[in-house]
Amino acid sequence: MPRYAITETAGRFVAGQTNTGVGTVLELTEKQAEHEVRLGSLRALDVKPAAKATKSEKAAAKPDAPEAKE
Repeated sequence: MPRYAITETAGRFVAGQTNTGVGTVLELTEKQAEHEVRLGSLRALDVKPAAKATKSEKAAAKPDAPEAKE
């Protein structure tokens, strides 16, 4: 199951459980944690960082410069 850490913005209850302190790790399903993550009360711990784009990928993503009109 994915793991989530309680943040400092959490209230007394987090995902139906008593808040036992900042940094406490909870194992919840994505569905159970969805709303609390959206609120900022939980932070996902098992999320992999996005890969950085290479120069060629960045160049391919840029639209072509507008051509000069005659």
